[in-house]
Amino acid sequence: MKSFIGSKHLCYLLIILMIGATTAFGQDSTKQNKPDTTADNFDIRTTSFYLPQSLPKLKYYQSVSILYVILPKDWTLDVINAPMLSYAGKFTLPAGFNVQASLVTLFISYRLLAGPFWNYSHDHYHIGLGYQVAFNYGFLTEFGYNTHLTIFEQQPSLTLGYSFRKVAVTLRGDLYWTSNITESQGGHTLPFSTSFLNGTSLSSTVEQRLWKNRIMSFGVKFYYVRYHIIAWPAFPVNQYRYWVPEFQLGLSF
Repeated sequence: MKSFIGSKHLCYLLIILMIGATTAFGQDSTKQNKPDTTADNFDIRTTSFYLPQSLPKLKYYQSVSILYVILPKDWTLDVINAPMLSYAGKFTLPAGFNVQASLVTLFISYRLLAGPFWNYSHDHYHIGLGYQVAFNYGFLTEFGYNTHLTIFEQQPSLTLGYSFRKVAVTLRGDLYWTSNITESQGGHTLPFSTSFLNGTSLSSTVEQRLWKNRIMSFGVKFYYVRYHIIAWPAFPVNQYRYWVPEFQLGLSF
């Protein structure tokens, strides 16, 4: 009888310990809330590349993109559908300033762009003013050609943005002012020192979290220009401007 009572008390004790352990584990905040806390704390403003905002100083952000440009049929005999590769970097400075630079290439065409930006944010609204200088270089030494082209441009811009928690949307307008064009044909240099307005562009970009702090971006850009560096071998000689669509797919980290 005493053995039965002792066994009974032992069963009660084990049941109480099991309930207590289960309750204690359920109240462990590090176990219960860790996945949700990680997801809830994410804010795209801390990792966005295109959003015009003031960021902590002396930080470096970068982005890699593929650009797909559709050229006007008037520029070429055949439709050129070659993608361009782009790498962009941004180094933050105090008081909302940063310096941005990018390199776009199609192997026979290169475009290097660099310059300062000033950014301001109010709640979820953002605005940025930028001024960059571009150096374009193209060469063609195949098919009987021996041509080299250099173009210097100035590119002021205005960017507007709105940030949700996990999505950022930006709208940007650029102006392209050509300062100098120099063309070399078989060792003979032909300078075009007269500056002119090449055109303008309007672009829209959407950024969204892909995984962890990696951001995927998709953008659409419409140029209204006299020429585009991707088609420099067919440099137009008229004064007309053409619509040139561009699609962008990128990864920021």
